[in-house]
Parts: sequence; structure tokens; C-alpha cells
Amino acid sequence: MKIKKEWSLTDNESMTGTPSLVGKHRWLAGKWKWVILCMMPIIIGGVFAIIIHSMKSSEPYEKALSLAQSSSVVKNILGQPIEVGWFVSGSISNSEAALEIPIKGNRSGATVYVDAEKHSGHWRYKEISVQPDDGSKLINLLNPSLNQ
Repeated sequence: MKIKKEWSLTDNESMTGTPSLVGKHRWLAGKWKWVILCMMPIIIGGVFAIIIHSMKSSEPYEKALSLAQSSSVVKNILGQPIEVGWFVSGSISNSEAALEIPIKGNRSGATVYVDAEKHSGHWRYKEISVQPDDGSKLINLLNPSLNQ
């Protein structure tokens, strides 16, 4: 004799006409790996955007970019207008900054290098320089007289 299992509504379903949370929970429990897999790019992208934003809103970044955009030597080599690339690399903390900022003009591109330390609430710059992509001479933005 075969016993046939009957499908029946749970108490909650028979009273409300809606599926129980147990059924929904079982579906999610079976799909949790896919949910995590789909969320990972969003989480990683969010963390990446926060890091880039913190670098771009820092004083060393803003100072270096201002010096590069106002330098006549940089303008002559790269052309105008000088714009910033999207991907800033390096590191920044409460006391140190080491950044590489891509820039480009209408003729060529370059990278701005920043090396700074913070003492008593003020940034002290060891280096702010521009290295053109064509391999020409490094441009010192802290001491422009060295660029002659």
C-alpha cells in the first residue's frame, strides 16, 4: 500500500490566504549564495567610490591639482585645458599622503606625484611633481625655478 502525501495549507495560509514566511524563507535559504554573489560588485564598487572620493577631497590632492593646472610649463607640454583622470591611486591618512593623479591636456597626458606629511595640523609637501607620459623631464611644482 502506497501512502500519498497530501498538500495542505498551513494554519497561517488557511486563515489569511497568503503563503507563510516559512516558504519564503526556504526560497531565500536556497538562493543566499546567489544573493551574496550579486551584491559583491555593488559592495566593492561602493567601497572603491568612497576611497576615491576621500582622496579627491583631500587638501594634498587639491593643492597638487591647483599647482599643475596653473603651471605654465605643464600647460605648454600638455596643452589646455588640463583635466583630471578618474582613477587616482596611492594612499592617504591623517598624517601622510602619497598620491598619483592622472591629468591630461589636449596634446598629451601626465601623472602628478604628491608626497606629503601632516604636522601640527598643517600639510608639509616633500614633493609635488608632474611626469609627462612622453617621458620628458620631471616638472617640479614646488620649486618651479628648477624646471629651467
